[in-house]
Amino acid sequence: MKVLIVGFGSIAKKHVYVLREIDPKVEIFALRSSKKAGHNPGIRNLFDWDKLKEHKFHFIIIASPSSLHLEHIIKLAELGKPIMIEKPMLINRDQISTFENMGKLNVPMYVACNFRFHPAIIFLKKHLEMDKSKVNEVNAYCGSYLPNWRPSMDYRMVYSSRADMGGGVHIDLIHEPDYLIYLFGMPNNSKINNRKVSNLEISSIDSSNILFQYEGFQAQIVLNYYRKDPKRTLEIVREKDTLFVDFLQSKVYDICNNKLLFEEQNPSIFSSYKEQLLYFLNCLDNGIQPMNSPSEAIEVLKYIL
Repeated sequence: MKVLIVGFGSIAKKHVYVLREIDPKVEIFALRSSKKAGHNPGIRNLFDWDKLKEHKFHFIIIASPSSLHLEHIIKLAELGKPIMIEKPMLINRDQISTFENMGKLNVPMYVACNFRFHPAIIFLKKHLEMDKSKVNEVNAYCGSYLPNWRPSMDYRMVYSSRADMGGGVHIDLIHEPDYLIYLFGMPNNSKINNRKVSNLEISSIDSSNILFQYEGFQAQIVLNYYRKDPKRTLEIVREKDTLFVDFLQSKVYDICNNKLLFEEQNPSIFSSYKEQLLYFLNCLDNGIQPMNSPSEAIEVLKYIL
């Protein structure tokens, strides 16, 4: 298997790890923007867009800064190979308009939101499908401290900090809006309050409150870059019970009955990436259109921009 990765930051390195777990013989190529780019063992750096057609890639992963995704999608679609695009696919309504006006790109595309493959979400999806008690309220929360994300780097220089590169907590942490839509479907409408409130030295949004309005209930999403003690939770208040998910511990509780419904053994940051990649490969091997196509990912974006 030969795979091309465009962009080689922290997310790309996670993909490399799981690719090698799935296929120890995988050949990985990295398209780099500069010949000064560092060398990574076992990975061949490429620098010339025009020579990509010489390689018979099995598929392509776009893991470049979000602001460059549109440009890279357009160029790479010409290779005719399946493409996995890291979230967020696009960063603003101008890019959405450009993409929608281009016409169909005739290659399989999947927008990677690995949180759909978090073991707690997999459990919850099945649980809600089997037990359809009425939902009255949903609260999703994700807060952590941006400077701690990549301790070896100056947080002011990473793309998350820079609005011009597609940073901002509302799209950087698109997992929360995405998994709610995955669980409950598209909302009727949304309300958004995005702000810069902390003393972090960044140009991007660091606080986002999003309200999804569904028939019969509302889902509130709170996101931030400034919380020193990380917290990532989901609360589903239903007629019969309250379901509580602690994503950092990978546990699901029935609060009313004091029951632990699900617990992942030996949680790993790589598990959702591995399950996602296995899903994508299965779709390619069996000619199945992956979920979260560009059109679906764009609909999610429209609710949060």
